[in-house]
Amino acid sequence: MKKLYFLFFTITLSLASYGQTPVITAIVDGDCSGGLPKLLEIYADGMVDFSLYSLENQTNNSTTWGNTQDLSTLGIVTDGFVYISTSGSIDGTNGNPSTLGSEFPSLASATVLASNTINVNGDDRIRIILNSSGATVDQYGVDNTDGSGTTWEYTDSYAKRVDGTGPDAGFTEVNWTIPGSGTLNNLGTCQGGTDTFETLIGGIGTYSTTVSTTPTINVSGAVSGLDYFEANGPSNEGTFTVSGLNLTTDLTITAPANFEVSLTTGSGFASSVAITPAMGTIATTTIYTRLVAGLTSNSYTGDATVSSTGATDQTVMLSGTVSPADPQFTVSGFIGDFSYFEGSGPSTEDSFNVEGLFLTGDITITAPTNFEVSLTTGTGFGSSVSIAPTTGTVNSTEIFVRMASGLTANSYTGDITVSSPSVTDETISLNGTVSPVAVCANVGDIIITEIMQNPSAAGNDPNGEYFEVYNTTGSAIDIQSWIIKDDNQAGETHVIGSSLIVPPMGYVLITNAATPNGGITPDYTYANDISLGNSTDGIIIECGSTVIDQVIWDNGATFPDPTGASMELSINDLNSVANDDGANWAEAVTAFGSGDLGTPGDANDNASTLSVDDFDEKLENFNMFPNPTNTGFVNITTTSNSATTVSVFDMLGKQVISETLNNNLLNVSNLNAGIYLIRLDQTSGSVTKKLVIE
Repeated sequence: MKKLYFLFFTITLSLASYGQTPVITAIVDGDCSGGLPKLLEIYADGMVDFSLYSLENQTNNSTTWGNTQDLSTLGIVTDGFVYISTSGSIDGTNGNPSTLGSEFPSLASATVLASNTINVNGDDRIRIILNSSGATVDQYGVDNTDGSGTTWEYTDSYAKRVDGTGPDAGFTEVNWTIPGSGTLNNLGTCQGGTDTFETLIGGIGTYSTTVSTTPTINVSGAVSGLDYFEANGPSNEGTFTVSGLNLTTDLTITAPANFEVSLTTGSGFASSVAITPAMGTIATTTIYTRLVAGLTSNSYTGDATVSSTGATDQTVMLSGTVSPADPQFTVSGFIGDFSYFEGSGPSTEDSFNVEGLFLTGDITITAPTNFEVSLTTGTGFGSSVSIAPTTGTVNSTEIFVRMASGLTANSYTGDITVSSPSVTDETISLNGTVSPVAVCANVGDIIITEIMQNPSAAGNDPNGEYFEVYNTTGSAIDIQSWIIKDDNQAGETHVIGSSLIVPPMGYVLITNAATPNGGITPDYTYANDISLGNSTDGIIIECGSTVIDQVIWDNGATFPDPTGASMELSINDLNSVANDDGANWAEAVTAFGSGDLGTPGDANDNASTLSVDDFDEKLENFNMFPNPTNTGFVNITTTSNSATTVSVFDMLGKQVISETLNNNLLNVSNLNAGIYLIRLDQTSGSVTKKLVIE
């Protein structure tokens, strides 16, 4: 036992002495489509058996390490580099191009492991752990910290380990060269550039275990967007980063003409600043820069120079603009369509914002005819409003807009005009509709009888969505100004804006698009105002505040759940109560248009239900006359001697008569004129017919 222990101790000491360990030496977050390629470079310092190690990541603001990738497949590597990348970078899966080979051509013969663990962003952390203990061997990024905005962030950029450093058993930022986020923005051959990412980052596989003694300076990318208006400088601040290794003198950052730099935000700006290294090292440091005050209107560019004795100078390009202080204003926001029913105006409000600089007079907002504006919500509406500037400035101000009351049923359009002296006018187009007052019918007079919530032919979802309504009465009903609503989405509402007559005992087809599903002809379209959910959703038809009918389907629990076929209500159940029950609905079986199944605008033919004029195969034939009737009685005869129970339902599904038939005569004198369903039950079965009372 002692000999075995001594042997284990000797091996462990040997491994520690000769540094046989993996080291993270580079990390890349590409700027090609999809943020590709993602790349992690690991150096095997000595003979490294990767079966002893795993890779983990920590994303966003998570404090948990996970997405563990066992590294066994990398095998045993001695003094060499291996790489981890995402499969999308390597082989173009998930619709991404294969970017690794094009942006890092030298990896063609390298060992590359595809792993989702490296599918991270430039503000995330990644580490190598020892499988036996879970101890951190090496790491990039500060533990438990979202790197967004930090000096170690590498979004659309990269970081490379300093020669002769690592592994760190954690993260030591000073051991890394970090040019800053955005260094690879819009670059690479994937974005039309002449240089690959490999060239832009100075190559891969360049790490050396030998400590460099050469003074070295690192800087991040260019700074742009340093702008101000004439006589209103200095500009906003921009930033870049600097770092240095093996420096023997101060690191000096010198601004070009018309710019200035500082080591702190908001103060300390000068033509140059200096940083003293600590033991030859300057950790990644943020430098603030801006355009100096007092410049005339123009564009300005120049290179900030970063220098230290014995090191090669580095430059950072700075650019900005001084704009003329001309009178100007900005209009922002979007105005939706307005609507109300005749006699119930004004419409609800919408709003936009205006702001201005260097103005010599008021900003005036003028509404077109039939619309009005105000500076306050709910009150103060008129044909125009004005805002007086303070020392030439109007801070962002909300302008409220609505369609005026008292308008007749019609469509209305016009342009709001925003104006101020010496500034070009801007306009905002307005649209509104005043709908006629809805003429409401009784609950259940109009019902929903067919719904195509999930079309599939020719990619017609959602364009091919439709639903069908049926008039259960003997009189035509115009549903103009009725409201279609989505049960599941509060914002999905459509007011039927034109006359839409549903004929007596007839159908109207209401669709999402004008020519859906092979060119079927709709009676009306709601043009994407309503979206029919494929799982659980519903359609509500309202008039005024009254729900005339609604159907709520339930992801297949009781209702059908078809794809490429409509849901059809049994024509035995044409009433607003029966169509609430999923058992009364079935999948359509008749092909139409582009190949989906349904009977849009026609009577349903679902095979699983009986027609109101069909007989149960076990029921003897019968006759019912007169039908229609205005005599107050109906004669019913059958060929069977068994007792006959008669049930009569109105079109709301309410039972109005239930009795056993005597002398073949049914008294209907107490029923109002209209359409009814009459069901006869005998021991051999049942049958349902339509009864019309005049």
